[in-house]
Amino acid sequence: MEAEKPPLVSCICLSHNRVDLLQRSVQCYRDQTYSNKELIVALNADNAAASNFIAELNDASIKSLVFQTGTNISLGEKRNLAIDFASGFYFCVWDDDDWHNMSRIETQVKSLVGTHFRSSILSNITLFDSKNEECYVSAMRWGWEQSLLCEKSLLDTFSLRYDNRNRGEDSALVCNLREMGLLLAMTSPELYVYVYHGNNVFHRGHWEVNLLPWATKVSPDGAGIVRKILQGDLSNPFASEALAQVL
Repeated sequence: MEAEKPPLVSCICLSHNRVDLLQRSVQCYRDQTYSNKELIVALNADNAAASNFIAELNDASIKSLVFQTGTNISLGEKRNLAIDFASGFYFCVWDDDDWHNMSRIETQVKSLVGTHFRSSILSNITLFDSKNEECYVSAMRWGWEQSLLCEKSLLDTFSLRYDNRNRGEDSALVCNLREMGLLLAMTSPELYVYVYHGNNVFHRGHWEVNLLPWATKVSPDGAGIVRKILQGDLSNPFASEALAQVL
């Protein structure tokens, strides 16, 4: 008898005219151990480099959602539209400038099996400050919004949406899932590397005031390994194992 397919997971990636970072994020997606997945790349029509890159991949599981140039759509609304466009039972936030462990999807989906929870999130993640080439394990919190995996149907059932804004658009949605008792927080910092590269939505001051003072610094050797991972000097199978060892 053929084994039942796991539920489809739609990874939601908003591309921001930085094709080098998108290429790394897409490779993380393609290397995932979870098989039944798709990647929705939402981008503006004038983002030719990203469009060409996706076309050249010729991967049927990677789909583009194109917004017309000059259309005034907030980051939150782009997330909503990308989720509406997706076909998955789950959607999974897949930011284009961060690094995703090859077992991220599989681990987050499995964490929900046999529980009453219908979404999962990481309570701590890895932080990499590319300005100073330093690495940290974040402080524990109730959830890092960029690591959310969630049943898509919840958004319609409970009228949940991302806020129509360009910064902090994800906090209310995740807070609502938590307050309803539907959100499972996981302690697995090796699954996600949040990268400061200088053009993040939240500026440098946010990192220096709100993130780094509460985080635990990783050794310089560990930071060097993370840098190699982000530069592509370690392939994702080796990277995932190496990161788990240094955190």
